[in-house]
Amino acid sequence: MMRRRRAVIAARERWLTGRWRLLARAAGSQAGQALLTPRAGRVIALLDLEPGKRYLDIGCGTAAYAHLLADRAGCAEPPVCLDIAHGPGPVDVIGWPERLPFGDGAFDCISSFYFIRRFDDDVVHAFARELARVLAPGGRALVMEIAPVVNPLLNRLHAKVVSGGCPAVDLRGWGRLAATFSEAGYDAIDLVNAGPFLLPPVPRVGILLRKAPAEG
Repeated sequence: MMRRRRAVIAARERWLTGRWRLLARAAGSQAGQALLTPRAGRVIALLDLEPGKRYLDIGCGTAAYAHLLADRAGCAEPPVCLDIAHGPGPVDVIGWPERLPFGDGAFDCISSFYFIRRFDDDVVHAFARELARVLAPGGRALVMEIAPVVNPLLNRLHAKVVSGGCPAVDLRGWGRLAATFSEAGYDAIDLVNAGPFLLPPVPRVGILLRKAPAEG
């Protein structure tokens, strides 16, 4: 477990601070993220992000896109941004997805974009449970990731294209993600489309996780 964790963190650090750092910063900038996930308004609507809500972004990289979403939603409070390694942006918290360093029900809105493909299934299962734990009643979490395709050669090419910052890549489709997150304690799980996506021209999968409002 510790060996796998060190490998993931080392790959992330090499991507953010090594020879590919300029590409990493470009991809993590507001402009870069706007190309990767162009419909910021759609993401804000899916999260129901609005002033007064507590917003967490996990796997934030430079944190630029999370701040863009919060700004466009009119939030006075900045997002809390967590990653597994320090990067060039304002990362607020360093943490591991299996044990998020927050209290129960701490956030109303949570986003995680292009983060979980670097982790094994056991880590993603634990991450799903942790998201459910820190998500407040009535809250929403949006997880976006690169999706697999049927053609194995094209799938390997896509995995190579999106392997920056990852020691290995596991592209999970809707079926695997739904099975994983359905066991974690959410009241609703929906397949969502936040596209279209132009750069890179690789399909994505999005899942919206919701907790029911507190009774009374």
